[in-house]
Amino acid sequence: MSMDKTIIECIRAIDSEMGGANWRRNEETKEAAAVIAKIKKNAGDELSYLCNLMKLDEMQVIILVALVRGSGDSTKIFEDAIAKIIGIDFLEYFSFTDEIEGLKKAGYLKQSGRLSFIPEEAMKAIRENKPLEAEQLTGLDAKTVLSRLKRKSNELYEDNITQQAFLEYMHYLILNNNNSVCDSCRKILKDILDDCEELLLYAMMKLFWFNDDDNISWYDVDDYFKDDDLSCVRNRYKTESLSLQKRKIIEPASDGSIFNKDTFHINDEVKDEIFKDLGYTSDKKDARNKISASSMLKAIDINAKELYFSKEQQRQIQTLEDLFEEKRMNSIMESMKKKGMRTGFSCIFYGAPGTGKTESVYQIARKSGRDIFRIDVSKIKSCWVGESEKNIRRVFDQYRECVKSGEKTPILLFNEADAIFGIRQSGADRAVDKMENSIQNIILQEMEDLEGILIATTNLTENFDKAFERRFLYKLRFAKPDAKTKSLIWKSMIPELKPSQTKKLAEEFDFSGGQIENIARKKTVASLISGKEPTYKELREMCLAESISSKETEKRRKIGY
Repeated sequence: MSMDKTIIECIRAIDSEMGGANWRRNEETKEAAAVIAKIKKNAGDELSYLCNLMKLDEMQVIILVALVRGSGDSTKIFEDAIAKIIGIDFLEYFSFTDEIEGLKKAGYLKQSGRLSFIPEEAMKAIRENKPLEAEQLTGLDAKTVLSRLKRKSNELYEDNITQQAFLEYMHYLILNNNNSVCDSCRKILKDILDDCEELLLYAMMKLFWFNDDDNISWYDVDDYFKDDDLSCVRNRYKTESLSLQKRKIIEPASDGSIFNKDTFHINDEVKDEIFKDLGYTSDKKDARNKISASSMLKAIDINAKELYFSKEQQRQIQTLEDLFEEKRMNSIMESMKKKGMRTGFSCIFYGAPGTGKTESVYQIARKSGRDIFRIDVSKIKSCWVGESEKNIRRVFDQYRECVKSGEKTPILLFNEADAIFGIRQSGADRAVDKMENSIQNIILQEMEDLEGILIATTNLTENFDKAFERRFLYKLRFAKPDAKTKSLIWKSMIPELKPSQTKKLAEEFDFSGGQIENIARKKTVASLISGKEPTYKELREMCLAESISSKETEKRRKIGY
């Protein structure tokens, strides 16, 4: 069926039949059947439309509406409050376990104890007036399975899913995908019928791959277990009665020349099997995917986003988009090689915060089909002498391996690059200054020898060393948008604004695209909480609040050239 109302408008219609904004004062309860009948009578079209669009049953839609209403007061809401919003007794709400589980599987609901909430991706879909797309669970490669393991581990750590839900999710991935991670786990888990050992295996895989931790203690994995379970599995480890130990899947970690039973890791041969598809081998522990996998953003996972720039900025971005098209780039690199020129492309995107530097990198990567290796500068720098230099060398070694692998060359992204691309210290005496200089000298040499694409972004350019500036072939300045461009951004973010209103807002407020997006988000939150769209006057008040914040920031930080 078609409907001329948006999802949010349908939610409001249903919400008004459940008490709307007055739910906190609603002490009268009815049976769920009576609530559904009332909604069908007065908002039946809206209810049917959401059921069909979201592939949910009537009670699931009603619970979802209650969650949206409750989210106006807090990120998470107690189950008894959901029942009160609907207008039914809590015990009756508690009987809808199948519907609640269905909402969780569909991605519209997550729970943490007795608290429930709508995940951000589901709320985003509602705001954008579209159903939540089902998560792909089959046909996944090893990197994606590990990324899912990391995400679900974080949810378990934050109590957003139960231990059982975590295991069920991982079971499904392991059984329904064919790659080195899933194939190896199927073999290991075939003879393990113990949830605690399975949890331990997943925790160790996640810590090894994403945290570079091959020396694991019980403190590192305690978030995966309930207290009693942790004590039990620790005792079994001490008596060497775990199946994982007996089969030599895990073993004590090496501490210099001896083994330390207080810490443990996955056996090297087993790691070789699990992470084989990612290029890892235990005799080459710095394999390119080791660190890169933890910071890699796949081109297919980048959402399309319309960006608005001046004609000059758009021309520069288009130049890079054309250059990074695969056939054209290969042809250009071949021609440069024949002429004895360097074949790498280093680019610097600089300008004020919120002007679209990082998002432009993402969109260039998406259009050219290139993955992004995002480098976390904080992980490069170490307090141990010599470690920072090793870390930055490892980054470039891994990137070089990736380029040589024959796959489409990814983009090496240094975000907020001024942290390590700064001015070198002359006559450095302090250890930290020497370390900074060493890192910068390594990067300078690597940029000379680069075979690939490096993009750095920065808000602060006055701190850039001139030697770095010379090595950037393309330098793109991202200025705050002019009035015409701002008007287009306002219209794209808040389509219901009239042309005269977007023009007035663009002329009155010197906002970046990021700041305009902030206002659009505040407007959406306000409409969800109040049940009505903010007026133009209220929207302008949001702008004034953002403007005050912006001026305070300007006082504290000088940005751009």
